[in-house]
Amino acid sequence: MIRPEYPPAAAVSADVIARIRAYRIGRRMSAQKLADAITAAGYPITRAVISNQETGRVGTIPVDLVVAAAQVFGLSIAEMFEGGPCPTCAGRPPAGFTCKACGTEADR
Repeated sequence: MIRPEYPPAAAVSADVIARIRAYRIGRRMSAQKLADAITAAGYPITRAVISNQETGRVGTIPVDLVVAAAQVFGLSIAEMFEGGPCPTCAGRPPAGFTCKACGTEADR
């Protein structure tokens, strides 16, 4: 039996999902902590849903989830869809460090 592949992600959704994952990892948040924070922001979600989106099992992302994630990360909605600040450090690396992804140096 041939196993059906997951449907391909829509390009915009895939970009937003990748950006959310990068912000989550950059802030050293587990998928569970992100799910808890997004739920607290008013969009009930489980760790499994976040995991399924990050691994491509779910190829789209609801706009309400994008809004709640932006709120959790302190970003504008536009930053969730456009380049915005570095997804690794969000333009704010820890004191005394330089972000290897974007080169931003922390204030000393």
